[in-house]
Amino acid sequence: MKRRRRELEATLVYEIGKNWVEASAEVAEAIDFLEYYARQALKYKYPSVEVVPYPGEDNESFYIPLGAGVVIAPWNFPIAIFTGMIAGPVVVGNTVVAKPAEDTVVIAAKVFEIFHEAGFPPGVVNLLPGEGKEVGAYLVEHPKTRFINFTGSLEVGLWIHQAASRLAPGQRWLKRVFLELGGKDAILVDETADLEAAAEGILVSAYGFQGQKCSAASRLIVTEKAFEPLMERVLKGAERLSVGPAEENPDLGPVASKAQEEKILSYIEIGKGEGQLVLGGQRLEGEGYFIAPTVFTEVPPKPGSPRRRSSARCFR
Repeated sequence: MKRRRRELEATLVYEIGKNWVEASAEVAEAIDFLEYYARQALKYKYPSVEVVPYPGEDNESFYIPLGAGVVIAPWNFPIAIFTGMIAGPVVVGNTVVAKPAEDTVVIAAKVFEIFHEAGFPPGVVNLLPGEGKEVGAYLVEHPKTRFINFTGSLEVGLWIHQAASRLAPGQRWLKRVFLELGGKDAILVDETADLEAAAEGILVSAYGFQGQKCSAASRLIVTEKAFEPLMERVLKGAERLSVGPAEENPDLGPVASKAQEEKILSYIEIGKGEGQLVLGGQRLEGEGYFIAPTVFTEVPPKPGSPRRRSSARCFR
């Protein structure tokens, strides 16, 4: 993977619209996952567990693999999370069927080229692209599926959790389920903060990879004294952000798909009803799914109403 890192970065740029900085960071993360899990494997080479001796008893404790598991990976980190969710189970003796996101099957195929080149025996890691509602659902509900690693939406994660809790005909065990789902992330700033550093961090967090991360800041909670000077810096910085084709290494490239574009625009419409649009809020003209950096603030309180601590919302 280290030898092919530039190829992998370019694939991320062209397949899912990451700029070169984001792509480079993600490939590095995938390599880190492999380095980490390879070293963890050494701990389990002799997988006996120390037990407390007791007179008259002969006790032994040891680890055994679970068996065949399923990895269902997201499109927003299609090499890092995909690689990590596969490598972890494999190093402790399990086999994996991996279903990549529909939007990122090319980078997944390249990861599997690397697995095969590295000498993984046939059947240990298996790539199975397809629609989540068909292929993913089949794998989750299959009686021989022993565990499920999923990163994605809350809605799908809840369905997987419920489906895996039911015993299928011929199933002899309870499935293990590992879920990493979405969140709503806030940054808190008060008047004691370094406002320049805060504004820079906000912009990187809110707009890195077009905000398409579970870790992306989507809301600012700001004290009244810090609000005006911070928002001045945030708005000036957001106005300077470049938007364009990912291969040109802009600050913001295209969003992932038509469906993602429609979802973001729908949230912008909700924001117009709940807050005050102060920047962006529109799809940019031209080919591709480009949306301007967008900022909302709370609607100012009516005269005579009690003031609340100010907040700003960045939807992306």
